[in-house]
Amino acid sequence: MPDLIITDAACTRCRECVATCPLRIIELPRGGLPPRFTEDGARRCIICGHCEAVCPTGAIAVDDPRLDPATYQLPNVTLRPEELGAYLRMRRSVRRFRPEPVPRESIVELLEVVRYAPTGSNRQGVKWLIIHDTAEVRRLTGMVVDWLRTQAGSGSPLDRHFNLAGMIRSWKKGNDPICRNAPHLVIAHSARQHPTAAVDAVIAVAHLDVLAPAHGIGTCWCGFFQMATEAWEPLQRALALPEGHRPDYALLLGYPAVSYRRPPKRNRLEIAWR
Repeated sequence: MPDLIITDAACTRCRECVATCPLRIIELPRGGLPPRFTEDGARRCIICGHCEAVCPTGAIAVDDPRLDPATYQLPNVTLRPEELGAYLRMRRSVRRFRPEPVPRESIVELLEVVRYAPTGSNRQGVKWLIIHDTAEVRRLTGMVVDWLRTQAGSGSPLDRHFNLAGMIRSWKKGNDPICRNAPHLVIAHSARQHPTAAVDAVIAVAHLDVLAPAHGIGTCWCGFFQMATEAWEPLQRALALPEGHRPDYALLLGYPAVSYRRPPKRNRLEIAWR
């Protein structure tokens, strides 16, 4: 169970940790004593770290063997709304990639930030499978095409909505309509027992999708690959995820082969107010 470590000399008894704790499991005893867990607080703590993050003097810390001991002293940077808005509008789904690989350490650098994405009850259960070997990406893509062959002409919603026969013909010609010749594939996976597991993973993938362009890296959500992972047993066996884990979403990753100059037009905003 986690512990609260209090630097008594730095604690001003301001009660910010007490007021901020989402589970209300921190109390400030009478008599000038420092903050502490309530009677069952340590058992109920989800290690969200809000108490530590909000403390104005840095007097409180959460200690648990599950936590990475690394700490970060980040500059107090506030993005101007127009700058962040422009950045988000310029995010593109990249479908043309350069062949050179992204170094593994660059991908780790991205995921070190992405692990701060929110999860239900701060469970932090998202795991990652990185298909870094481009030849392996192509092999797995071939399995997706095998699955598409079972769907083509079936009259399924997928078959009605997409030109699967055309995609299969394109693959035979040496093209890649599935993974767009991306050098890498990133797959978020989790144990599905937790009710928020799949959503947690999609949130994490979205963080990766938004962060990657700042590092000069392009991404694209790979829907056909994802659908195949949920339906095609040979592909599931090839991924060899841990027991009880399911792939939650797949993202293409690599250096873009094209520079985007401006955001394209989008549908008009629709809002219903109540």
